[in-house]
Amino acid sequence: MKKIGLLLSILIFVINVAALQNNIIFADSWTSQGLSIKEHSDNSLILNYSITEFQFDEIDIDNEILTNILLPGVFLPNDEGLPNLPGSGRYLAIPQGAKAELRILDYRTERYSNLDIAPAPRIPLDTETGPLEYSKNRDVYSSSINYPENFIQLSEPSKLRGVDVVMLGITPFQYNPVSKELIVYRDIEIEINFIGGNRYFGEDRLRNRWWDPILKDTILNSDVLPDLDFNNRETTRDGAEYVIICPDDVTFLAWADSIKAFRQKQGISTMIVTTTALGGNTVAAIETYVDNAYNNWSTPPAAILLLGDYGTGTSGINSQIYTHPAGYPDFVSDNKFADVDGDELPDIVFARITANNESQLETMITKFLDYERNPPTDTDFYDHPITALGWQTTRWFQICSETIGGFLNNELGK
Repeated sequence: MKKIGLLLSILIFVINVAALQNNIIFADSWTSQGLSIKEHSDNSLILNYSITEFQFDEIDIDNEILTNILLPGVFLPNDEGLPNLPGSGRYLAIPQGAKAELRILDYRTERYSNLDIAPAPRIPLDTETGPLEYSKNRDVYSSSINYPENFIQLSEPSKLRGVDVVMLGITPFQYNPVSKELIVYRDIEIEINFIGGNRYFGEDRLRNRWWDPILKDTILNSDVLPDLDFNNRETTRDGAEYVIICPDDVTFLAWADSIKAFRQKQGISTMIVTTTALGGNTVAAIETYVDNAYNNWSTPPAAILLLGDYGTGTSGINSQIYTHPAGYPDFVSDNKFADVDGDELPDIVFARITANNESQLETMITKFLDYERNPPTDTDFYDHPITALGWQTTRWFQICSETIGGFLNNELGK
């Protein structure tokens, strides 16, 4: 009995210490933290989601002590005014032409009472100063319905470089603002069934050695993509992996040819096209050319380089102008060209060398060619990175630079 009493005392002490630290640890989770694959086949996928730890964090909002929930690996807040419950999502590959159906097979929960969960703040403009603004959504906070109503959601199918995908979103918490009870879904087993389709994953024509690593990093079940030998593809295929678009100008063409020669020595099929040859220096002509290359070439481009600064004349390359939703000046983006299927995500890697004349072309291209031909071999070069920022206290440049610097220093040990 004495031993049992001692063990209970130790257990109570540990629980109290954890409570003081607001750190919740589950030692018997089904799997490691986050989402993992348990089983997969051509027609279904079984996933496990587990929380091994999370944290309650007190926050003072207008002299009211509220609670934030911190979940490792989740950094983005919820929508403004809604209970700030952390959640995350992952892309899942599904067969060509299929739809996905979600089924929850099993779960375990823990419940916590008397919690005032803080609302998510309004994300400020980078010109705003002062503390974050928090304002509770009255409809949600006055309702005795668990929020969110559906803690697991599945998106409609979309595509990533020819791979049919759905986004699985999981918010492993539900909060009742009236009773102030929090439900934590500490372990969940999920089944995703593929309905219809042809049981084949991805479009082989669009896959290549450059995009496969991106797909494997982005898609949770990327192992279902068939193995392809990119070194043994037909050499008679039309198109190119790397396309350089440049103004119809002798100087720009000469420097484009220097880049092409280097890329070909690297084993990358490369071609040059002028704005004149593709139909003119207009947004519509460039977009039509890129879309056709992606959709119809047997070797669709993995990457496209725009060689020239933005411009509507003979020495520039046009691009889409957008009106900023928050009232900033209009801005230009090449993503309209990179996004072939209209979902705002790039299907081709796009880059632009913003040179206006021969001097700028020589400086920029010589620098990157020298760097790629003779990359630094001294370990100090990689162990001591430098971040630079524009000093402007009214905006967020310094926060961005310091965040990157902190990650390199604290997480990567640089």
